[in-house]
Amino acid sequence: MKTFRLLTVLVLTVCACRVRAEIGQLVGQGNDGNRSTFVHQIELYDEEGNRIRSFDENPQPFSTRITCGRCHEYGTIASGWHFNGHDSSVDAGRPGQPWVLTDSRTRTQIPMSGRKWPGTFSPDELGISSWTFLDMISSHFPGGSFGEMKAEQPYEERRQEICGLYEINCLACHNADPHQDQNLAALQAARQNYRWIPAASSRMAEVSGDTLDLTMFYDPQVNDNGPTMTYRKDLFDSEDKVFFDIAANLLNERCYFCHSNRDLSVSADQEWMRDEDVHLKSGLNCADCHRNGDNHMITRGIETEGDGKTLTCEGCHLPDPADTPESGRLGAPEPKHRGIPTIHFEKMTCTACHSGTWPAEEAGRWATARMHETGLHGPHTPYVPQPHVYAPVLMTGADGKIGPYKIFWPAYWGTERDDAIVPILPEQVLEKAGAVLNAVAEKQDDWRPLTEEQIAAVLSTLSAGSEKAVYIAGGRLYRLNEEGTIVSAEHEAARPYAWPMAHDVRPAEQSLGVRKCKDCHTTDSPFFFGKVEIDTPVKAENGVASVEMIHLQGLDRLYMWAFNASFVFRPMLKIVAFTACGLIALVLLAYLVRAVQRISKACAEEDQ
Repeated sequence: MKTFRLLTVLVLTVCACRVRAEIGQLVGQGNDGNRSTFVHQIELYDEEGNRIRSFDENPQPFSTRITCGRCHEYGTIASGWHFNGHDSSVDAGRPGQPWVLTDSRTRTQIPMSGRKWPGTFSPDELGISSWTFLDMISSHFPGGSFGEMKAEQPYEERRQEICGLYEINCLACHNADPHQDQNLAALQAARQNYRWIPAASSRMAEVSGDTLDLTMFYDPQVNDNGPTMTYRKDLFDSEDKVFFDIAANLLNERCYFCHSNRDLSVSADQEWMRDEDVHLKSGLNCADCHRNGDNHMITRGIETEGDGKTLTCEGCHLPDPADTPESGRLGAPEPKHRGIPTIHFEKMTCTACHSGTWPAEEAGRWATARMHETGLHGPHTPYVPQPHVYAPVLMTGADGKIGPYKIFWPAYWGTERDDAIVPILPEQVLEKAGAVLNAVAEKQDDWRPLTEEQIAAVLSTLSAGSEKAVYIAGGRLYRLNEEGTIVSAEHEAARPYAWPMAHDVRPAEQSLGVRKCKDCHTTDSPFFFGKVEIDTPVKAENGVASVEMIHLQGLDRLYMWAFNASFVFRPMLKIVAFTACGLIALVLLAYLVRAVQRISKACAEEDQ
């Protein structure tokens, strides 16, 4: 009898575990059709898999990989767009905003990306380890990717053991609790308290201390001077479970921390006057268009990428005859574009007329959250003036269409290898040529100015053997000729790095063309002839150098000027054409009347 009871208990236990596992798999992996959000009243686990309880004397930070990974496939999520930037084997897609290595002492700003977009350099190409790169970008970073790459150098391996991995911070996007504070995530990242970031940024725990003060010999089992944390007393229920206010449909505020942009021509006290994107004001949110499945491959609103082709301008606003012939997706208004020649849709993107600010005589300067570390507050708020980003710049993209872009001008020292330019890191430049570069201390427009004589001196110092040093800045490549004289020329590697500007979207009533052709087709139209400052520490002798947008569009300036000038006479030409047509019509009518008279007369004579 005892044996039977033991077997019964064993069978019931196995069944219960199996049911629990199946429920866990159902919650995290798939959709059973119910649209309600699963209530996340769950246990916390640290990175070792140990459960965290309210009565723990020395509680550890919870791990998202273990805690969330009990129901969600962490590895699948880690392959998503926000977390695969280190993997060059993933389809890079259309070029986007890069990370930028800036250094005012060496007059350097290098576009960087692990995706190897054209014009960018990966950390590997620059000789930057994943650990160092993470430290550079961690203020506006969701975790995963470079944060979980294994350190290779002995010193960095030891530091990684102390600081922990920067796991994917699921709460940075999915936490609907207003306590979620990414500013605290940036603060913990600056302290290299990577394993503590989810607990601190969600304000589920108070974290004090930082790993930067710890020596290489720190042992948490022996020393007690490392970061300490205290979970909120009201966090745990009677079963030591914790409630996470998880939002399946993300809040816009969660996206804004990393994806905000600011037009610097608008003063901070006038920011309240700026209108948001028309889609947001109409009730949509970011995730309505930028959706993803379990793999977290965010749709980017690009017709040529992924499965989200219907979540694009055309996919939403142009009607599908198989669906409804009257309107676009969910009743989105269908653009009529009455009177606009179809060549505009072959040569221009939708965003050319509808996105960003209205084109001006000069492209303005902008700040982005990731490049300029905006959104941080408190006594440690950094001031990051560079790189100087210009927008909207109407130029021709890789798709052959003119659209609005943000751009900045690369600047760096490098060497020529097989017709390619390989940048030299600022520390290496300073080591050899610091005396020359530090000779000028006063900044002008955020730059420490350079003269051609200084460039020549630095290039001479950096050149070694067959490797000739060069300098990239302001769209030009500077090198020494055989006589040792500095020469410069335009170079492909020095072209401005550009990425598309899709927001904020303006409604039809505020789009280009609402005032007819004159919005673009005049001899001084900003669309073609607006100027973009050439940003460089090597200042032009006659002041600030600039380039017209038509040069970036690859169009012939004289032809476009003459074509636009013809619009001045077009109203007159229309009057002449309609008048001529009227006269021709009157002449034809006169001949028609005479013909009818002749026929009638002939018929009458025949009857007589």
